[in-house]
Amino acid sequence: MKEWTQIWAKPRSITDPEGNYNGFNPSVTTLKAGYCHPKGNIPLNCDVIWERDNAVVLRDGTTIYTDIYRPAVQEKVPVVISWSPYGKSNIDLPWAYDEGDLSHLQKEEGVDPAFWCAGGYAVAHPDARGAYMSGGNIYHWGTNEGRDIYDYIEWLAKQEWCNGSVGMAGNSYLTIAQWFAADQKPPHLKAIAPWEGQTDAYREVILRGGIVDNAFPRQAISVMHGNHYVDDMASMADEYQMMNSYWENKRAVLKEIEIPAYIVASYTNPIHTQGTFRAYRELSSKEKWLRIHNSTEWVDFYRPQNQKDLMTFFDYYLKGIENGWEKTPAVRYAVLNPGGEDAVDLIDEVFPPVGTQYQKLYLNCESMKLTEIIGRETSASYSGGDASAEILFRYTFQRDTDIIGYPDICLFVEAEGTNDMDIFVEIGKEGEPGRFLAWDCKPHNRYFQPFPAYEGRLRVSMRALDQEKTKDHLPVHSFEKAEYLEENVPVKVNISIRPMGLRFRAGETLLLRIGNEQSDVLAGGRKLGRANNGGIHRIHAGKNMPSYLELPFREVL
Repeated sequence: MKEWTQIWAKPRSITDPEGNYNGFNPSVTTLKAGYCHPKGNIPLNCDVIWERDNAVVLRDGTTIYTDIYRPAVQEKVPVVISWSPYGKSNIDLPWAYDEGDLSHLQKEEGVDPAFWCAGGYAVAHPDARGAYMSGGNIYHWGTNEGRDIYDYIEWLAKQEWCNGSVGMAGNSYLTIAQWFAADQKPPHLKAIAPWEGQTDAYREVILRGGIVDNAFPRQAISVMHGNHYVDDMASMADEYQMMNSYWENKRAVLKEIEIPAYIVASYTNPIHTQGTFRAYRELSSKEKWLRIHNSTEWVDFYRPQNQKDLMTFFDYYLKGIENGWEKTPAVRYAVLNPGGEDAVDLIDEVFPPVGTQYQKLYLNCESMKLTEIIGRETSASYSGGDASAEILFRYTFQRDTDIIGYPDICLFVEAEGTNDMDIFVEIGKEGEPGRFLAWDCKPHNRYFQPFPAYEGRLRVSMRALDQEKTKDHLPVHSFEKAEYLEENVPVKVNISIRPMGLRFRAGETLLLRIGNEQSDVLAGGRKLGRANNGGIHRIHAGKNMPSYLELPFREVL
């Protein structure tokens, strides 16, 4: 018997005004130097050939359609792919970036043809399977999409204008697609530039900690346009909450990726941060670079200096230009400092940086502090039926310290009057008593609000670890079966917390919050902790049940 049945949703019509579709028109047009899109701000500074609605037949006979922008030159050029189902042309982008940097020929979250064609590159804008006029149904990631991209890459490499070198770039969906394409090892994919993107839809976003959180996939489905159907991940999460082959297929096999990679991450993206750092750790490539910024992915991607940096990377790997890229520091990173000035463009050879030391801070339920030594046995409790219920612990720094790396927490918990718990933990810098001091990034876009804390979550019945995937400081759960609580019987749980880079000055306080919901979820009026419907939740501490928060410390020199 099949362990799951695919649930489909109907995307929006391609004629829906929000789709900004400009019609089906297979054709070839030359856009002359000086051309400026009616909605754009950057004119072309070279002639660009626009191939529109080219048909590409995939291995199963499905036809997808692609636009291609390429410089009007005689020599063969490399090509950079922006793969997604979000539409390949005429995209409105007033919300995410400084439009003064853009030509409006770019695909949403993809590279801008005006800049890249002038640099001697073709830019490929496909409509993924099922999007707009492309045949089939829209799949969100997984092996199916990876194979589609493999076929598309090999088709591009055979075009008479292509030099046989293909790269991929873009953020969000356009990053996620890169993981699944590169692990298929298409011969002509020479380098990737993933700019923040999840790698495991279940563990990192939709069922993180075993708790259904399907607001993002519902929003994603709402912006899809096509003639057929779209993979309804939101409904799949409601129906199939245990790990199965559907969800396993949406976990990229990162160890299979061996090609050069320019990886960009931030500490503050609730959807992409965990996956991007996992990719940096697990890619097998010997030639990989990590840059961690202190902005937001859309703003960072389109900054001219970052696009120039990316072109230097692709020049080296797609054109073979000896430009010194290999001397670029392996890790460039930022440290956030709410209430102060962020540190940016720090360099190292690894992440966490050299000199980082992990330290356990033990929960003390008498003083409600975090301490370096284990105290006597105590406990603290809160109501399981009150969404805002919480307990708080504090640690005050004696010297300037960066917390930079992969925090995790180990708790001994029990419940009275219920057989399950959804635990949400958050850590950050305390501002007003009992509240996090938010880091506020400028400029904003519609997806970004001030960032209060680094979070982790777990449904206690799903506490079993996947021993193969779990590493030091990085617990990974199997989510294969539920182990419900017995009345007044403590159990041990391990919870990963979002990767972080946070600076504390001497005298500043780290706040640990444990409760039934995340603070930002409460502020938004949402409820995730569906198992929290009553009873008493108790946290134990002390010699026999040493609950602790483990943090990556690095003294600021």
